[in-house]
Amino acid sequence: MNELNNFIKIREDFSKELEPAAINSEKKCWEFFINSNTETQQAYEQAEDKFYSLYKDEKIYNKLKEIDKNKLPAHEAKQLKDLLKVFDEELNTGEAKKALRKKESDIGQKYNTYVPKIDGREVTKVDITKILQTETDVDIRKKAYEAKVKGGDLIANDLAELVKMRNEYAKTKGYDNYFDYMIKEEYDVEPEFLNKLINDVYSASQSKIKVLQSKRHKELKEFFGVKDLKAYHYGLLLDSDPEKGVNEILINNNIENICKKTYSGMGYDIDKLQEEGKLILDLYPRKGKNTHGFCFGVEAGKDSRILANLMNNAQSIDTLNHELGHCMYDLGISTTLPFLDKAPSSSAVTEAIAMMMGDIMKKENILKEIVPEELLKKFKESLKDDEANFVSRSLEIIDFEYELYKNPDKNPAELWAQMRGKYLNRFEEPDNEWATIPHYLTHPGYYQNYFRATLMKAQIYNHLHEVLGNITENPKTAEYMNKNIFSLGATVDEYELIKQLTGKEFGIEDFAKGL
Repeated sequence: MNELNNFIKIREDFSKELEPAAINSEKKCWEFFINSNTETQQAYEQAEDKFYSLYKDEKIYNKLKEIDKNKLPAHEAKQLKDLLKVFDEELNTGEAKKALRKKESDIGQKYNTYVPKIDGREVTKVDITKILQTETDVDIRKKAYEAKVKGGDLIANDLAELVKMRNEYAKTKGYDNYFDYMIKEEYDVEPEFLNKLINDVYSASQSKIKVLQSKRHKELKEFFGVKDLKAYHYGLLLDSDPEKGVNEILINNNIENICKKTYSGMGYDIDKLQEEGKLILDLYPRKGKNTHGFCFGVEAGKDSRILANLMNNAQSIDTLNHELGHCMYDLGISTTLPFLDKAPSSSAVTEAIAMMMGDIMKKENILKEIVPEELLKKFKESLKDDEANFVSRSLEIIDFEYELYKNPDKNPAELWAQMRGKYLNRFEEPDNEWATIPHYLTHPGYYQNYFRATLMKAQIYNHLHEVLGNITENPKTAEYMNKNIFSLGATVDEYELIKQLTGKEFGIEDFAKGL
């Protein structure tokens, strides 16, 4: 017991400095992402450096090293392990870590300030997405795709250098490459477990994936009148795709209101959270702003923010509902927990909640008053296709990243073309589309969390539906999720939380049945 008390005292004393530094760093990151310039970049880098400088205190490090982790409960033993890891990184390889952060920040600044152009006219990523979904003129589609990929061209060489820098760092920690280092040390995922999971899911969905891909390729070839498809042919919503009809209706609807009403039906008051300053939304594109979508959990239970680039379509409902799912998790975490527990159970669990909410328009009736019954039925049925497509797309992204770190001298564009062929059955000229995927820069090794979350969300939703019915039509949903998931923070391990919530071990069964 003395060992546990000793650890808790050291942990809490350290957290008094760590917590405000972490909050400040997250705020500066937010400011950099919503308005990238030299000033916000420097402020963010300084805040990060200040946060990590706290881990250079050798006195605290030595005190932690003296604690016998075998005499601690499992949860506290893991916290001790995680703390020692960061102290070791900063004390023994601090300059190398700082160099990695600086390189990442420089690349982010370069990419965030890139303004795509079509025929000399400035466009946004939202404009490009709309063109690729709706435009039938092949020349315009090609220009839009090329404008998108030029953003990747701009940072591809820098990213390839960063991969090598990260690998060199991983070797100082006893790993062959940074991908293995991240999934084990940052996300606590065993490579063997992940490989088995990937193989099991791919085996369960491969036949459906092949059928979908063949059908899609045939339809696109017939529509464009070509024998060989190019990258810019993909993304078009054909008349046979119910999403096209739904999007045509959503053009005249307010996406924010639809999502706020969705959460209201669960018992969450989004407007009130905004008025109280607990929730900040920056939802539309502009110059200097990151072009993707993120949730920033600034302070658990008190401050969560969304950066997005919305347009009036189904994809944006998915995006905003997804990010609001992250926010409700962050704001539902108990403020009475120790600082190190003021976080979701794991990255995969918070992604599972977010992805479940992204799917909700195809699971429940949030579009019932807007979309005609027959069209809505077909739209909902397309969720199975979405799930199969997500498996192939996520495996492309995960396998590419793993192979890139494993073979950093290989040409990334050629590797990306190889993965497109392997998982998407697409055989096109190599390009730097890979470099436009934000996780490769900001969250290396992260995408496997989405993959695992896909399985978790099916298991979680099925349980919630058994208990609550349609969760967007039951105002007790918020209370149930807060009590049984969110408020617990990181006090319960991810797989234990799934078992504790659903009564079953984590597995692929619910997802496989959904297919």
